[in-house]
Amino acid sequence: MVRVVPLGSGSSGNATVVAFGARRILVDAGLSARELALRLTEVGIAPAELTAILLTHEHHDHARGLERFAVKHKVPVFTSPETLAALNLAPRHLGTWHPFEPGVLFEAYGVTVDPFTVPHDAANPVGFVLTADGVKVGIATDLGHATTLVVERLRGCHVLIVEANHDDDMLVRGPYPWALKQRIGGRLGHLSNAEAATLIAAAADADCQAVILAHLSENNNTVALARQAVASAMAAAGRTRYAMRVANGRAPTPAVEI
Repeated sequence: MVRVVPLGSGSSGNATVVAFGARRILVDAGLSARELALRLTEVGIAPAELTAILLTHEHHDHARGLERFAVKHKVPVFTSPETLAALNLAPRHLGTWHPFEPGVLFEAYGVTVDPFTVPHDAANPVGFVLTADGVKVGIATDLGHATTLVVERLRGCHVLIVEANHDDDMLVRGPYPWALKQRIGGRLGHLSNAEAATLIAAAADADCQAVILAHLSENNNTVALARQAVASAMAAAGRTRYAMRVANGRAPTPAVEI
């Protein structure tokens, strides 16, 4: 069985466990080391049982607990060299560090990882497609727009985790300063519900069994708006046989199991 469990999602911290049997991959470590351990335990995984940590990029809400957690629990870490440098870390700061480059597949202890470039305001940000046991899980949670590359990489995945960060109207009318609104809605910011819906409908095919909407803004979005946008786009594309989850920002989300 393959289990996909978002431990947290959004500006309060991002982390997701993808478990291919006993191979448990943590994607991002944006919670404190203590909170990561608590939430892992809550979903039945001891921190030391993690196989590896993969980091999409260096922003605090994706990397907050990385160093302390990885060292304390002796979990190998995979990042791009640029991401490690942007964190002001050196390999010696982590117990075991493995570099990767976007576009170059690698093996993480029995799981094939395809890191692909995404447009975001970070040093060398990536999404991932993880493959093992005949199951593919695609993750794209911080990107300002969906490039052709992103769509192509996510096609054929059994589980899609895609950000639906904001509703355009709520963002415009919301309390954020104009400069921040421009950043969020810009080409290197975050996907709106409409953009997420277009991406998911383009990438999801007959293999897609579940969609997890991630990184929802607490101020500029609602669960209902995000679900409606994606469900409408999927229905228009003729995709009706799939499960949908919206990742919880403050607690683990019920697992998707394949």
